[in-house]
Amino acid sequence: MDLIKPMNMTLVRDAICQLLARERENQKEAAAAQGFSEAEIANLIDFVIYPKRLTFPDVSGMPCVFVYFNQVDFPAEQQDIYENYALGNLQIEFYAAGKTETGTDSRGNKIIVKTDEENAEDRLSYLTSQLYNILNCEANVSKGTDGVVNHSIIRKWERIKSPEDENSAVCVLGAAITLELGFLEPTSYLDAATIKDFYTTLEIREEYIDPFIKIILDNQN
Repeated sequence: MDLIKPMNMTLVRDAICQLLARERENQKEAAAAQGFSEAEIANLIDFVIYPKRLTFPDVSGMPCVFVYFNQVDFPAEQQDIYENYALGNLQIEFYAAGKTETGTDSRGNKIIVKTDEENAEDRLSYLTSQLYNILNCEANVSKGTDGVVNHSIIRKWERIKSPEDENSAVCVLGAAITLELGFLEPTSYLDAATIKDFYTTLEIREEYIDPFIKIILDNQN
């Protein structure tokens, strides 16, 4: 008997993480080509991706993005004994932190140039733009999942953390984008060769690969 393999929703999640990582690197290269310094790229362009972490992140790891499914529906009229069509809510949850910038006035007095809330809000706003455009630009999601996802629409953006949630020297803000993704979930067992082809074709980094799938890939070598 064949071993039951992970569902397509796991493959899709891993592929979306790789899509975000690839486009992030492309944007860092574009920023460098346009004269951005390394510090500016680190502060304004870069972000960390967590595919399997749901606990609140440490400020040192921000800005950061969490990728996970929080709900999957299976329409009754699109089910049969071989496969069921899945409509999944993919949550793109993200956080940005800001510190207060200080300076001196003409008399040498210390002044606040930009507050921690302003810096956090500015980074969260641009991180929203980065994620929104990557996930909605042309057929990025379909291409980024090797065609497994054949339906993708954005459902909502919402703020999930505000300054009053925490009293610290650093302001942390969070938001989430909800995508509705459509894909088939086979009821027969996925063969290991198909899974390997998926991860190899998309060049998904090891850090984004589900642990069970890593075992499958290792056994295929």
